[in-house]
Amino acid sequence: MGCMKRDAKASMIRIAVVNGRVEVDFEALKAGRGGYLHPTDECVERFVVSKVKEFRALRRKIERPERLEIKMAIKRRLDRNSKVE
Repeated sequence: MGCMKRDAKASMIRIAVVNGRVEVDFEALKAGRGGYLHPTDECVERFVVSKVKEFRALRRKIERPERLEIKMAIKRRLDRNSKVE
């Protein structure tokens, strides 16, 4: 949905539509339609600025505010996972 490159599902982050709401599905366990993004700044940024009106994988429009929420959720998760404790 971002860079449009194919890859293994395990190396990507799932975006799901659950009860009409778009959510990041890090565990890839939620029911509903889904699409995938690479966990990279480039791919997520392309998703945010994309001019696509309706994402085929989700069969739904995703407005810019929702895209920014998804971007921030992914960024928080990646930042948390990259910290050495």
